[in-house]
Amino acid sequence: MSRVFEPLSVAIGLAGMGDLLAIWRGVRWLRYIFKPGTMLLIIALAATGQPEAGTYGHLVLAGLLLSVAGDVFLVLPRNRFLAGLVSFFLAHVMYIAAFAARRAGWGLPDVLALAALAAVAVLFFRRIRPGVLREGGRRMALAAGLYVTAISLMVLAAVGTRQPILLVGALLFYLSDAILAWNRFVRPLPGANLGVMSAYFAGQYLIAVSVLAAAGASGAA
Repeated sequence: MSRVFEPLSVAIGLAGMGDLLAIWRGVRWLRYIFKPGTMLLIIALAATGQPEAGTYGHLVLAGLLLSVAGDVFLVLPRNRFLAGLVSFFLAHVMYIAAFAARRAGWGLPDVLALAALAAVAVLFFRRIRPGVLREGGRRMALAAGLYVTAISLMVLAAVGTRQPILLVGALLFYLSDAILAWNRFVRPLPGANLGVMSAYFAGQYLIAVSVLAAAGASGAA
């Protein structure tokens, strides 16, 4: 790990708690600082693994940058949900490509994960679809369906790496989006935004740390 790993990790934790505090207290203008600010610190952490992490690092950095764009769209006063959805969809495409490049093989865990993720994706989309249609019509329903597919494939790609840090990071990202979608399209959940952002920051942090791990492995080789 780089010499700035611990200072940046502390800064990420403090900025993330700042965003959670802004949510809890309902101070919207602070979210304009802490939500993208936390992600920029996570990007800075991932960047310390370059150039040793190579293509993997570049793809993860692209995914993190696209995530920041999605964050900005979702936190704006006039919520641009569809634009945010597209940004995060592209972020997942970057993560899928990155994780696929580190695939350890194909075996029973992948088959089981594929079956489980497909079942969950179908059931979850069927549950949120009426709310999506009410809010954005068929266009948003199509976008939401593609997004559920993309994030499910991202988790599947993480399973294929056989790296616990990536699997946990991907699952936390998945959980964050699941809470967000359920809260928005099915029924409000108590403390939903706090849950969404806690899982989101933790997931993105672990994905960023994987870049440093990849850089270390490259250096050791």
